Amino acid sequence: MQKWYCFKCKEEIKTTSLDMEYLGISGSIEGLRCPKCGTSYLTEEVVREKVLRTQEMIESKVGR
Repeated sequence: MQKWYCFKCKEEIKTTSLDMEYLGISGSIEGLRCPKCGTSYLTEEVVREKVLRTQEMIESKVGR
């Protein structure tokens, strides 16, 4: 895996599990977090493969 660096403080960021919430439904997803400032990031790959698909599934279940 390639190294990622925080946009704010330039510290190397680490892979971690991030808590997410959408339309009142919570879950966790693989993401990146800066150990210095705590800023969290999602990779484009995770957004395309997991976030968008999960968002569509939640919206279909809650009738949006």
